[in-house]
Amino acid sequence: MASEPQDIQRHSPDKLLTAFSKTRIMQYLLIAVAIHIVAAAATSVGYIRDHWIDPEGAARRKAAQLEAAKAEVESPKPKVQSPMPEAPRPEPKEAKAKTPDEARKDTPVMKEITDLPKKGEIPKAPDDLGISIDETNK
Repeated sequence: MASEPQDIQRHSPDKLLTAFSKTRIMQYLLIAVAIHIVAAAATSVGYIRDHWIDPEGAARRKAAQLEAAKAEVESPKPKVQSPMPEAPRPEPKEAKAKTPDEARKDTPVMKEITDLPKKGEIPKAPDDLGISIDETNK
């Protein structure tokens, strides 16, 4: 069956888009584009100034920054005295402090886990949890 002219009028693009033409979607879209343009321009002021408006000034500013960085590295900083005197620090007992992993290796649990059984030793049968209550209290 051929479509009737009324069906074409009922589903025409103009008829379908009337809901959008009555809203302010185009106005909101233009506002969003304007906000994006303003934000991009505001964040690009330094780039525009250094590359388009004053490239020689940018080179001078860069050279001044490098000289200031060199001077800061070369000159020793004055030692600031604190209002309270420093308390004497206790000297470490060992020359080299143990890391947390090295300190953990000396615990009984780690020794029990990592020690190999003696030759011919059969390990005891674990209970249903794999450990006994006595082992958890150690």
